[in-house]
Amino acid sequence: MIAIYSLIFTGGGTLLASMLIPGPQHHVYQDNLIAGLAMYMAGPMFWRIAFRIFVVVVGFLILSGAINTSIIGSTGVLMRVAEDGVLTDWFRKPHPRFGTSYRIVNLVFILQMFTIIASRGNIIMLGEAYAFGVIWSFTFNGLSMLVLRWKYHGERGWKVPPNIRIGKTEIPLGLLSVFMVLLATATVNLFTKSIATMSGIAFSIAFFIVFTVSERVNLRRHEQTARQMKDHFQLEHQETISRESTAIRPSGVIVTMRDEANPLALKWTLGRTSTVDRDVVVVSVRLMGAGGPEYLSAEQQSFSEHEQMLFTKAVSVAESFGKRVSLLVVPAGDVFSALVQTANSLEVESVVAGQSSSMTAEDQAFHMGQAWEALPEPKRQFNFYVIGESGETKVFYIGPHAPALGPEDVELVHRLWLNMRRDPLAADLHHSDIITYALTRLASHYAREKQEILRDLRNCSGAKSRAPMRLGAQDSHGPDEIVQSPRAIKQTRDQ
Repeated sequence: MIAIYSLIFTGGGTLLASMLIPGPQHHVYQDNLIAGLAMYMAGPMFWRIAFRIFVVVVGFLILSGAINTSIIGSTGVLMRVAEDGVLTDWFRKPHPRFGTSYRIVNLVFILQMFTIIASRGNIIMLGEAYAFGVIWSFTFNGLSMLVLRWKYHGERGWKVPPNIRIGKTEIPLGLLSVFMVLLATATVNLFTKSIATMSGIAFSIAFFIVFTVSERVNLRRHEQTARQMKDHFQLEHQETISRESTAIRPSGVIVTMRDEANPLALKWTLGRTSTVDRDVVVVSVRLMGAGGPEYLSAEQQSFSEHEQMLFTKAVSVAESFGKRVSLLVVPAGDVFSALVQTANSLEVESVVAGQSSSMTAEDQAFHMGQAWEALPEPKRQFNFYVIGESGETKVFYIGPHAPALGPEDVELVHRLWLNMRRDPLAADLHHSDIITYALTRLASHYAREKQEILRDLRNCSGAKSRAPMRLGAQDSHGPDEIVQSPRAIKQTRDQ
């Protein structure tokens, strides 16, 4: 498809430009053939200028998407480098409000602006530098695949053909051919694009020096951190999370913690939970990308400074309440999936989290519910508490649960039951039969009347204006009270 696109649009556009643009004007539009086509099309000058403006706007939008893609790609690469311990933990510190690695994002933006300003916006120079980075990146990727073919002897789902086997040795001709083509192209680029070559090599050397120095500083700091952690915490590395490996009793409570300056969720939990009867587990989710620290050894996955500060604060808060907590770091690619899987593995009764600064409590519960639905069987239901900054608390039930019927709903079911019981054929009718019939009929009509039913449900929900369950700062309900008296609160459906 790429070859067809290049042949038709690039080749066709070049052919049309050579036919429509006058010979003396070719040098004016040689770097922007589409603009030349716009100016030398048949029609009034007004519409030709308007079409050229349109070309500029479309080009701006296309390049904006390319810049956004480059920012995302560069940020992902630096995130993986930081997770591997090459960059210091200073780069990985999350934003106090949004929880993102804002320092890496800012660094990528600053480097891009520096490149544009240093090159004075020279498109040719930037294009050559981009080509240098792309071709050598592909070349080293091809070399890594070739080395991996020789070193990794496990099962593979697919191999690049052809492959020739001589005795016990397999020669990957396909991979070798791809690598040689890439290497030849990169070598040609190296000797024909002098400015791009010099700038690319200088850029690579500068980053190599920064990464080398940063990695050595990081190793020394991690060794010091590991010694400090051995003095304060007992570090245990586990391949999987289970109650047996973590010594957690069933029906415990998980508390998420990402900001040591505001441990409101932990304080709320400890104030309402007896750790004599139930274990409280403080969980910190370590976000990772593909190729991150899950491939490092247990010794290399030591606590970062941020995690050390989090758990030091957690222990301090627990000591102020005179209670015991367990500490757990979970490496994962998604926060909600990590929390749901951990809750299911530890068989906890409740998960407590602080209010997110980027989404509502209902959105948090929705993502928790989506992650729960993706879990394989067997999976346990649990309560999800969201603690606001002002102490306002909302509770959601993750997994299938009985709906919260208000007094008016119960009254309506009862009136229907009374009216139907007057018929002799409904002598054995129960209240639950009415609800079952209503749900079954709704399900049968939903497939062919989807939009009408959704509109009626929205109207019904808006007319009722039923407020969700909110536990104020003065309310004593917590994980212990909820488990003992589930009817004392009003449920809020999470999905």
